Amino acid sequence: MVRRPLALTAATTIALGGLFFAAPAYAADEPKADATLKAPGASEDAPSEAVDDAAAAAEVVAFGVNAAGEDVVVVAGDEAATDDAAVKAFTDAADITGAKVVTIVATPKLFAGDDIVGGQGYLIDTGAGLGACSVGFSAFSPEGVPALLSAGHCSLDFNSGDLYDLTALSVPSEEPAVGGPGFEVPNAVTALAAFTFGQFGGPNNTTGAQGDVNATDIAVMTLNEAGDFNPLPAVTNWTTAGEDLSSLAEGTVAVKSVGAPVHGDVSKSGRTTGFTTGTIDENDLLDGWAKIEDRWVRGFSSDTVAGPGDSGGAVIQGTTAVGLISGGVEASADQEQWTWATSLVHGLEHTNGYTVALDVDAPTVTDPASGSTAIVGSTITGKAPGAKTVRVSGVGDAFNVSVSNGEFSFKAPGTPGDYDYKLVASSGYSKSETTSYSLTTKFAPTATPVITSPADGASIDSTVTAVSGTGLPGAEVVATVNGTDYTTTVDGSGNWTIKGLELKYGKHSVSVVQTANDDTSDAATSAFSVVPVAPAVTSITNGTTFAHDNGPSALSGTGIDGATVTVKLNGAEPAALAAESGSYPAEVVDGKWTVKFDAALQPGSYTVSATQSIEGVASAPVSLAFLVLVEPAPAPTTPPAPEPTTPPAPGGEGGNGGEDDNLATTGTDMIVPLSASAGALVLLAGGITLLTIRRRKLIEG
Repeated sequence: MVRRPLALTAATTIALGGLFFAAPAYAADEPKADATLKAPGASEDAPSEAVDDAAAAAEVVAFGVNAAGEDVVVVAGDEAATDDAAVKAFTDAADITGAKVVTIVATPKLFAGDDIVGGQGYLIDTGAGLGACSVGFSAFSPEGVPALLSAGHCSLDFNSGDLYDLTALSVPSEEPAVGGPGFEVPNAVTALAAFTFGQFGGPNNTTGAQGDVNATDIAVMTLNEAGDFNPLPAVTNWTTAGEDLSSLAEGTVAVKSVGAPVHGDVSKSGRTTGFTTGTIDENDLLDGWAKIEDRWVRGFSSDTVAGPGDSGGAVIQGTTAVGLISGGVEASADQEQWTWATSLVHGLEHTNGYTVALDVDAPTVTDPASGSTAIVGSTITGKAPGAKTVRVSGVGDAFNVSVSNGEFSFKAPGTPGDYDYKLVASSGYSKSETTSYSLTTKFAPTATPVITSPADGASIDSTVTAVSGTGLPGAEVVATVNGTDYTTTVDGSGNWTIKGLELKYGKHSVSVVQTANDDTSDAATSAFSVVPVAPAVTSITNGTTFAHDNGPSALSGTGIDGATVTVKLNGAEPAALAAESGSYPAEVVDGKWTVKFDAALQPGSYTVSATQSIEGVASAPVSLAFLVLVEPAPAPTTPPAPEPTTPPAPGGEGGNGGEDDNLATTGTDMIVPLSASAGALVLLAGGITLLTIRRRKLIEG
């Protein structure tokens, strides 16, 4: 930074050293060398008479009824003006008679002051002339007091003991960023802020050193206590500059977070060159040190256009605040733009707890939707990106819920009713707009009870004396059994029982509902039957075998008096069945039943299935199997054995002396008929062998 009277020297210093702090040498029209900022009311051009006339005027600024029921008119002015014609005209028009008149000394004004945004220009009364810098970001003290961040060198070595506390916003429409002459002071100057911290270089504004982690260029400006200004978490894009000091707030980029710079596009906003975008490329430093004039500053470089007067201006990437303009070298025919920015994440470490004000998105409730109905005690979920907590108020005592990964949740009230919530997301002292959320809660629909006995579809062979099940502890249960209602209460273990029933043979139905919290559940139902036991078959036992001519011609057994017995053979009711009574199925009389067949059962395998029915319900079947044998086949006839044949006596010597004694024996008389048995063939074969030997001996002899 340079001081106002040293115009030529300042221009030379900036060109060599690179501080982007503007002295009048950079303004098209320079102010007077002795120009200073004037506090409100200090104008020498305002005659005292005008002030007196303003004080004497009266203006009706409010009217209504007080706690005592009296009509009250409030006027701005002094007490001597309470009979002013304007007051009388007002009371006459409002048809107010005898109203009490109350005076206040000034016309009410908005407590919200002029909006301030990052990149906006401000002027500094150095005591020797005017200097100009740019606002960086809105901030908060550790106690939550609003503040502004700018470049440390704009505070004129604050820590050396000089306190330059008279600063003021300059008129946006007259800034160099939009082609104005610069250094235009508003007609009614309002003190902006005082520097309460500033560091340029090392601690206590020393030179610092290369690689010194404590070297920075950052300042804190504490706003005046009158609340004349409203710092916003945004950076102006210089598209809406006007005469109004708040005009720059109409075109901004929101500041959503604070972070370290990354390779890629980077933008800056300042009073001299406006809103410009450049690049941090592979030749730039992401985290390093630059010597700005005689001080080392930790930060990063880019080719983003900047110039004198942009010092302290905001440097952003997207919606992330990354730095403050510190200095650099302006572009020329021989030099590309080289801009150095203070690293914001490192600079903040030296401010004793100051934080950047953020534009926190208003929280949104995702489920259940606003205006819907939910179950008491159910979970309400929402999103709050960039926030750390969400403040929930409007229902009972206000409370905070934590935000994790941009999401939050809390429980709906535990009692039914209509509720209107107010939700505000926050990150430190940065708060969002308020989100209104309404919800109607009711008890959960009462669950349907469960019938555990008798089960639906069950067949039970004994009288049913009770129906039981489970439900909500304490709920009232109404069981409708065959059209008759019975009432009981679910016990603490969740069980209920209807006793004293006598459900005999037949089909039955049960319908059960439970009521809790004045809500009745849907009905649980069970349809079941009480059936007789299976009849007994006594005339045949399982596995019996009958001779072919002794198949059974009837089946008989025992059962329940009055029941009817149905018999199936091999799964079907044969047409050849006739009950002893002349009808079929058979009726059980005196505990007995009989089914006759038209004829004895023929040979074959049989299965018998018998059931008995009472009141339209049938028992389970009794089953058995038996066999009627097939008639045996006749025994096979064995043919008589052939009579043995005596061979003729041999002839010749030792023979009978016949003429054929010496002829070879042909064996014709020894042939056994082909129908002879295998044993005869074996004997014959042996005989042939013997005869062959004997004949051979006769020939030899």
